[in-house]
Amino acid sequence: MNHIAIFNKSADKTAYINHLLKGGEQNLFIEFNGKKGALFSTSVLEKYILEEVNHDDFTLTKHCIDGNGKVRSLTSFSSGQQKKLLLDYLVNSSQKEKIDFLILDKPYDCLDIEKQADLAKELTEIAKEITLVQIFKIRDEVLPFIHQIYLLNQDAVEFVGKPNEYDSYFHQQLKPYQFVGSLPENLNKIEVENPLVKFTDVNIFYEETRQIVNNINWTINKGEFWHLKGPNGAGKTSLLTMITGDNAKAFGEDIMLFGRKKGSGETVWELKKKIGYFSPSLTQFFGKLFTVQHMVLSGFYDSIGLYENPTGQQIYEADKWLDLVGLKDKKQTYFVRLSKEMQRIVLIIRAMVKHPPLLILDEPTNELDDYSTSVLTAFINKIHQETDISIIYVSHRMLQGLHPDKIYQLTPTKNGSVGSVEKA
Repeated sequence: MNHIAIFNKSADKTAYINHLLKGGEQNLFIEFNGKKGALFSTSVLEKYILEEVNHDDFTLTKHCIDGNGKVRSLTSFSSGQQKKLLLDYLVNSSQKEKIDFLILDKPYDCLDIEKQADLAKELTEIAKEITLVQIFKIRDEVLPFIHQIYLLNQDAVEFVGKPNEYDSYFHQQLKPYQFVGSLPENLNKIEVENPLVKFTDVNIFYEETRQIVNNINWTINKGEFWHLKGPNGAGKTSLLTMITGDNAKAFGEDIMLFGRKKGSGETVWELKKKIGYFSPSLTQFFGKLFTVQHMVLSGFYDSIGLYENPTGQQIYEADKWLDLVGLKDKKQTYFVRLSKEMQRIVLIIRAMVKHPPLLILDEPTNELDDYSTSVLTAFINKIHQETDISIIYVSHRMLQGLHPDKIYQLTPTKNGSVGSVEKA
């Protein structure tokens, strides 16, 4: 069977996927016309979850019975289990009519490395019976049995070649992002004691019954660049909230933050002044009326929006940051009109304008393509090279070209995840 992958560069993939499923292709992939296809994606899963909530329709889980004899809901399963249930439904006897081809829209979304390997193994078996079409944005995620790669750009699809030919094309396109000069100077340095963070035998429990992490010992010193790594559910987010002050379970644990024992009188807002935080989920909190410059200026106040008049010095600093990444001419542009990678760079700048001693980057490249990831990777490396800010980069995978000093690996066990320090 001839399995294909399509790199979605800058097109409306939803429209093209529907086009393929309806058999409307006139040029490429005409072999799909008149054939029955199906879509495997996170968006399809979300529709089944909504059907459960709104109409008690348990199509994917009707054979999954809990200890009380009730059908389990999709939300009671992990991301990996949810995807397996959907895949089984699409390709097995649950369907009235067997499908001829299956479109995989970024099948690895929301899966850690281990679950990605499990899914790839299962898809390899399915590929022996059904033609697979993979939509991708990251080269490393292309499935091993793919024969040909195409490029979806605007409304056109063009043939690139075999995977090795695509690699040559990709490296020609992937040019290093050029920043304009050095990072702005830190004029308002926040003095803190070393180490910035120290966990000693820290334990976290969920509802006092399930242990999340077990005897965590982790020290972060000034200027260090850490990669916090571990599979989904290993406790990465729990550790972060222990640092940011958003987790009440830190009470009674031996945690030192910026030279003070946690719980010794500091407020959450005092902690936030010393921490810059970025997560892709932050983009949903900013409406259509925020300009790029306002987004950066709000970082001085740790606010969602700009509710105070910034000083002349703050405006000057914000403009210097925007000039660094080539966005000074777009400072009055609405934030939502920027590309996804530039939105994230603006949000990292927002976290950086106050020059915090500690910068936390929580899955910063999630859902970005290879080029956008390379831009963010270069920016993160630049911050590390030109400042003494400590960085915690959080992800279940290592990025090519990223240069952390150390890795803190969380490994799940039956008694909660244990931590270990590894060389990057």
